Amino acid sequence: MVGFSEAKEEGRSLLVDIGNTNLKWCWLQGGARTRIDHAPHRDSPTARLLDRIWRDSETPKQILIANVAAPALNIHIEDWVEKEWRCPIRVLQSERIFAGVTNAYRTPAQLGVDRWLTLVAARRFYPHDICIVDCGTAVTIDLLRRDGEHLGGQILPGFDLMRQSLLERTHIPRVDSDLSEIPLLGRDTRSAVAAASLFSVIALITYVMRQARSLMDSAPMLLLTGSDSERVASGLGRDTVVDLDLIMKGMAIYAEESKL
Repeated sequence: MVGFSEAKEEGRSLLVDIGNTNLKWCWLQGGARTRIDHAPHRDSPTARLLDRIWRDSETPKQILIANVAAPALNIHIEDWVEKEWRCPIRVLQSERIFAGVTNAYRTPAQLGVDRWLTLVAARRFYPHDICIVDCGTAVTIDLLRRDGEHLGGQILPGFDLMRQSLLERTHIPRVDSDLSEIPLLGRDTRSAVAAASLFSVIALITYVMRQARSLMDSAPMLLLTGSDSERVASGLGRDTVVDLDLIMKGMAIYAEESKL
């Protein structure tokens, strides 16, 4: 594999975000990012997926990967790139300190790289005391002080995981819980399960925001990201900012500040 020291000076960087369900990617050049594309990575072998989405693209000068799914995906991507492109690859990991952010974890690498990248991006683009909530397969909550000190966070199952766990361990009948509007109190099994899943997350966010006032210099700004963030924002009934690009923004900062 070509080393990073051999990366071309010109050309585009490929930023790759591998979540539990989807592989997302965009291109970066001169500080400008293309739109984010995505494809499910569980439905077909990795090599076949990469042939479909990248084969007709120009060779990037470098690839940055953030992966919270199976580590084997990194190997599959590296093998494909070695065959097709032979360009440098870096798999990002959480660090103790980067771009003005100090990781609160005792073992920094144990912090999910997706959470780390959202912290890095939030520090750059939202210079406030801040509460970051990522509403995806899991829901994560992190507090970041204006000065870049990460205070720690919380993790709980996302809406789908909550519902799946409940249905798998009880005799409640399986129902479609995809509701466009979720009431506070359900009047059937579907709406009752959906309401509990949503409002348990909202209650925790509300509690953390209230307690954060004593840990920070000011009442924190609430920043939401992730696939369910719009639904959570509508249920909170308070001022929030929704930014779905935080992970890619964090990766772009790595490309910029590390001068890869």
